[in-house]
Amino acid sequence: MTEFRTGNGADWLDFLSTEVGRYRAMQRNLVPDPTALRAWLAERGLEPVAPVTAADVDAALALREALHRITVATLRGAAPTRPDLRLLQDALAADQPLHIRASGPLRVDRPATTAVALARLARAAVADLTGPNAERLHACGDDTCAGIFLDLTGRRRWCTDERCGVRLRVRAHRARQRAGA
Repeated sequence: MTEFRTGNGADWLDFLSTEVGRYRAMQRNLVPDPTALRAWLAERGLEPVAPVTAADVDAALALREALHRITVATLRGAAPTRPDLRLLQDALAADQPLHIRASGPLRVDRPATTAVALARLARAAVADLTGPNAERLHACGDDTCAGIFLDLTGRRRWCTDERCGVRLRVRAHRARQRAGA
């Protein structure tokens, strides 16, 4: 089973991280098929009632890439492209009101379809990109990483300390060793 990346501060940001190595020579898609996408959605409480199809995977990947471009544009203070905004708006069109379970602990019902699950991610992205959290969104300090994270502490420099932080510290250590030799 694939170990999905977490810790970016929001499910939609973790969704962006399902494309690993976006700025590197080798990329890896962590949600390449219906089974993987369903597993990713299930980990976040977004597993749809209906089966996940190949068309759902295509829609999810298109939304992921549009959200990444929109977020990068937002971080740069630029306007997103019209095609990306149209794709985002199309995803939001599938949004439905949240239905809360009446019995047991408070929780939201599962989305009926993958489109509804993706709409929930899109809604959360729009809320973060246009609300008070917009100032807390940052790109990873490793310029070879495409990670974007929500920094609630004001001190984070990397999407994850375990991956990018270690990688940058190792690079800096090796550079110091080379300079001293």
